[in-house]
Amino acid sequence: MSDRPRVILLLVFGLLSALLVSPRLACAQANRADTTRADTTWAALDVIAAINNAIGESNESDALREKVVQRISECSLMYGGLSTLTSNPDSKKSYVRAQEATMEVEANIAKPLQTPKRLELEEAARRSVALMLRGIKKEGEKEVGPLLKSCKALNDVSEIKTAVQELARR
Repeated sequence: MSDRPRVILLLVFGLLSALLVSPRLACAQANRADTTRADTTWAALDVIAAINNAIGESNESDALREKVVQRISECSLMYGGLSTLTSNPDSKKSYVRAQEATMEVEANIAKPLQTPKRLELEEAARRSVALMLRGIKKEGEKEVGPLLKSCKALNDVSEIKTAVQELARR
């Protein structure tokens, strides 16, 4: 059986995940271009506040912040990688928007970290995502699906607390 249907299925799953990044982001896509940026900014601020609150409730907030920063960096890189794999212009646009929003969230969540630590986490995320993207042709969405599910949860205000707690258990 060809790997092509798996890649297409993965891209469709990724597109749906990207579109569902946030309820406000989904609404923003239906509005005019100038209000899209404002709605995305509000969605990002909601996500940043919810993640910071969830991290603040942890006994090991410093270590948890590092895990969250690495995961969000993985999400951003994965969206960027998927945007290069698709030939559909709408899918590409959605992935790029999701990547930009996720980068904004990561930059704010990582502010308390020292620059060398942040760079270390981003490099670890880059290596991790590169391996996953290489594995798409061999194993389909086996490894990418759980990451995209985690990314979606970290961008949904109603699921953030659970997603951060899940990262804390790892």
